[in-house]
Amino acid sequence: MNQIIIFMATVLLLGCAPAKNLTKYNSDLVTSYAKPTFEPMMFDQYKNAHPELRGLDCGIDKFFDKYINVYGVTIAAMPKTPVPEIIHAAKIYAQLIDDDENFHPDDIKIYQYHQEDHKGRNSLIVLVDDKLMDNKWIGFKPGQKFWVPAQALRPGHSGVGHSRDGEMDIAVEELFHKYGKSLQSVYPQDFGLPDEEAGDTWASTLTDAMDTARGINRKVKPVNNRWIYPESAWYTYDDTSCGWGCQVDEYLWHVWATNIGYYEMLTRAPDVPKEESKTKGWCENIRFEWNLCTREDLKETDLPAFNLINSVRYQIPNNIPFGEYGGNQVEYHGYEIDVVNIAGHDRFTINRKFNPNIKLKRGNTYYFDQSLKKNSSLPLRFSSSEDGIHGGGVEYRNGVVSNGVPGVRGSYVRITVPKNAPSKIYLYSPSKLGLAKGAVLAITN
Repeated sequence: MNQIIIFMATVLLLGCAPAKNLTKYNSDLVTSYAKPTFEPMMFDQYKNAHPELRGLDCGIDKFFDKYINVYGVTIAAMPKTPVPEIIHAAKIYAQLIDDDENFHPDDIKIYQYHQEDHKGRNSLIVLVDDKLMDNKWIGFKPGQKFWVPAQALRPGHSGVGHSRDGEMDIAVEELFHKYGKSLQSVYPQDFGLPDEEAGDTWASTLTDAMDTARGINRKVKPVNNRWIYPESAWYTYDDTSCGWGCQVDEYLWHVWATNIGYYEMLTRAPDVPKEESKTKGWCENIRFEWNLCTREDLKETDLPAFNLINSVRYQIPNNIPFGEYGGNQVEYHGYEIDVVNIAGHDRFTINRKFNPNIKLKRGNTYYFDQSLKKNSSLPLRFSSSEDGIHGGGVEYRNGVVSNGVPGVRGSYVRITVPKNAPSKIYLYSPSKLGLAKGAVLAITN
């Protein structure tokens, strides 16, 4: 593993006992960190690799079986969660921490906040795969002082390749909410969230901006189970179960996603077919809640929020996180395989593209997820010859592992590219000729 080391000290706390003699958050401290590899680890492997992490002896292994570490944050996934979804979520959060992808966290205060999370309640992202197990996890008392609540992604939330295809990727929003919580804690004057239940009356720059956007303040309550907004409001969240504090979180997300151009590029909501795409389709989909679509709209209509999110005092990410962090400079990668019928012929797609230009690096590991139902009975295989066994070639097996049954959640084919791999590897399915016609993986050093 390549490591980028910055010298400093940090408090390492272990076990499930209540923490004692904890120092308060100190932004002057710097701690060592390693360039993430995005390797999915089993629990014992993860625990041995990260003995400094809080709460790993609190029973988390009863619920999750795969773990990835991203700059001190644990991404934990329940059994059957497709590995590419786990890697995708990890890479999105990595880009939020390191927007320019130089393997140095952009804001050392945000990074340090995760390292000094003495209660352990802000250093976990979970991918859940079973509702019953999710409920048990939420109610898991021994681990609550360390891990609950955690930012959760549920089946289908982590959309590998979805944003590139114009479909809203729920993982981007959910993981930005986690990043937003760190902004609230580290920079309370501008991003802070007053505690209404504790009787706080102060306001932050963000909450003042939101009150203007809503046209009402925290004192206003729903009427007949409805929020009543003035016509001049451009932020009109309608869920009455989401109170003023909850709406601050959603407002920050809307502002950021609009500012980076994410909303403008999206053509449709999650799970909507590509055939129903519309230019700025996502903006149209959320018009009832948020009336701004472009960065120019934000600047013209909500200047306080625009100035805050673009302030040079903060290093808030400016790029859309597609879950492609680090490219081949990192070791582990995931792709989503689907089967699409074109003119009567079934074809494999990789991250929703036919014959994408994918370069594999010798020594790196690549997961090709076959969880989607259309993969049923159509296993993906590799060959050094075009069309594989259909063209007189043989299956390429060096470094290859198959897991599960195609079409069943969690199924994948994995290849760790050997040093002696050929310069090209072709995809094919032994079950059907032409499924991956023209799909070639270029192998590089």
